Amino acid sequence: MKKYLIPGVAILVVLAACWVVFGQAETGQRERFAQYREVQLKAAATLVEQAGKLKAALETPVPGMPAGGFQNLSEEERTKMRETMTKRREEQQQIAGAIEMELAKVKGSRQLQREQEEGAKELQAIREVAEKEQAKETLASIDKLIAKRQKAFEDKLAKLGLPSFQRPGSGQ
Repeated sequence: MKKYLIPGVAILVVLAACWVVFGQAETGQRERFAQYREVQLKAAATLVEQAGKLKAALETPVPGMPAGGFQNLSEEERTKMRETMTKRREEQQQIAGAIEMELAKVKGSRQLQREQEEGAKELQAIREVAEKEQAKETLASIDKLIAKRQKAFEDKLAKLGLPSFQRPGSGQ
């Protein structure tokens, strides 16, 4: 009886410790999910706001545009009109950029990682051909491009405040 008591107690202690660890991991996952959901909800609200701004900017008529267009304007008026149009286009591009950032937050890091991997598949195929042909300079260029794209992707995730996600066996 005594010879089974110590191993039995040891097994119970190990099981209790595992139970606590798995319970904490599950709680951590719930917290991460709740945080991610909060990020998505904020992003959705910002999307609605930015879409409203973009719609208003697109619907606003260009001030000072005569019925005949640019032909009926003096050179000074044309210059002023070009500046106005350039300013409007830049504002619209800023709004579109903000919308793209919020959409990326809604997609999440896993979806962005999948898209990144799909884009890298073509480069990997080209890299394999270059490796077969023993084209060292081409290999170096492709490796540099792959590294540059991966760095840009990681920077984008950091800028968005999204966690990096590595697939098991992805080798990255």
